Amino acid sequence: MLLHMRDFLFTYDNICLRPKYSELESRSKANASVDFLGYKFRLPVVPANMQDVISWEIANELSHDNYFYIMHRFGDTKRPECVDFTSVSVGVNEEVYYYNTPDFITIDVAHGHHIKVNERIKFLKEWFPKSKIIAGNVATADGYKFLCDLGVDAVKVGIGGGSICSTKYKTGFHIPTATSVYECAKVGWDVPIIADGGATHFGDVAKALVLGADMVMSGRWFAECIDSPAMIRSGKKIYRGSTSFESRGHNRHIEGHTLEITEGCTYAERLDEIEQALQSSISYAGGKDLSAFNNVEWEILR
Repeated sequence: MLLHMRDFLFTYDNICLRPKYSELESRSKANASVDFLGYKFRLPVVPANMQDVISWEIANELSHDNYFYIMHRFGDTKRPECVDFTSVSVGVNEEVYYYNTPDFITIDVAHGHHIKVNERIKFLKEWFPKSKIIAGNVATADGYKFLCDLGVDAVKVGIGGGSICSTKYKTGFHIPTATSVYECAKVGWDVPIIADGGATHFGDVAKALVLGADMVMSGRWFAECIDSPAMIRSGKKIYRGSTSFESRGHNRHIEGHTLEITEGCTYAERLDEIEQALQSSISYAGGKDLSAFNNVEWEILR
């Protein structure tokens, strides 16, 4: 299905996936694991690399249980605990130093289609040639190709789609993450896509994979967990955008805000919920693993 993006901009809520005939005896037998950058992880889902979502303690648990993670880049993040693999974030301005070479380095900026990202990629590839480089965020095919041409190993796609992101209101620039993922995937290159932002329901993971994503990132699903790093105020978890006033401590160039959300399950319980939902999605897709999403038909609600 070839769409002209100027005519059709769609969110996850705007599209429907068509069910297919299934021979899967039980949805619990569906395999939701994903091959990503030379590793096999239990789910194609990664918690957002934000202060209220991930900590080294949680990263340690995730890595031991074979889930992918990306540590945020704020505060003292250069001393990982006993993790099975090291996945860190960097910006484009601060000094970069590590005691050991990280397995994954994510260049984490709001606007990844930028000359400073170009410079940072060249620096990292020179000094950390064995690290897998993830870069973003971008929202267009041109931005995706820009990063791919620079030799990154994966691209984070999505601008302004997160539940606590106010970029689209403050700047006017925004493309729904579902549309961005589809547009980037249609380029047809083999560089994996991490769909970042806009996923509200667990079924949106399946939609993102159908549209061409390899991983789906969420902040809110994990920030609201009982054992997340998000602080509790009046019985509710406080989920702050990385550029919110509460997170940055000033009100200059703010493109994020703070939400109060009801704390619920644990991280482990949340991951189980997502896995069960994705296993059901695999069944509806007529397959036994994530490859089933390669041939699912979808339509836009109008």
